Amino acid sequence: MTRIVGVTGGIGSGKSTLTARFAESGVSVIDADAIARTALTPHSPCFKQAIDLFGSDALMPDGTANRRYIASRVFEHTDLREALNGIVHPYVLTEMLRRTEACEAALAVWDVPLLFETGYDAFCACTIAVLCSEELRIARVVIRDDTDADAVRARISAQMKDEIRAQLATYTIRNESTMTAFLAESDALIERIRKELE
Repeated sequence: MTRIVGVTGGIGSGKSTLTARFAESGVSVIDADAIARTALTPHSPCFKQAIDLFGSDALMPDGTANRRYIASRVFEHTDLREALNGIVHPYVLTEMLRRTEACEAALAVWDVPLLFETGYDAFCACTIAVLCSEELRIARVVIRDDTDADAVRARISAQMKDEIRAQLATYTIRNESTMTAFLAESDALIERIRKELE
């Protein structure tokens, strides 16, 4: 049976760097965000429900989802965000479980920004929270996404606080030093987890 390592962290924390390191070590990584993006494609079972929720403005002229419009609405309205999550999260979980079963490996990593909020951590043998100061996260995302600091700050404020992630996670790792140091700490943590779980 494949054992699952859940990895979470706020935007700009370095979560993707850690999961990429897992992948480089030969562990399958299953990305919840990538699966969630497929939930808003016309062939998805979630598509009609999502469009019905947001109305005709959520449709582009070519019949695909107007993702920019949907994103703006969910960040402004908690009730819409919760309703969309109620549509998308069960679909994502089903697909993540299917991919985990198909990988037939000793370990799989679930890359899930909302790991604890969705309850997906219940399926994990252990969890890792990648932590980083808010100001450093904002600076990274401003450069990475070519956006402004206020927009990033708004996204961070809608996410779980690092203090809570740290309390809930089996392991924590900080990403506030150099990339070399973070990669070395990541490798050490990956080796520890593989010894404990494989």
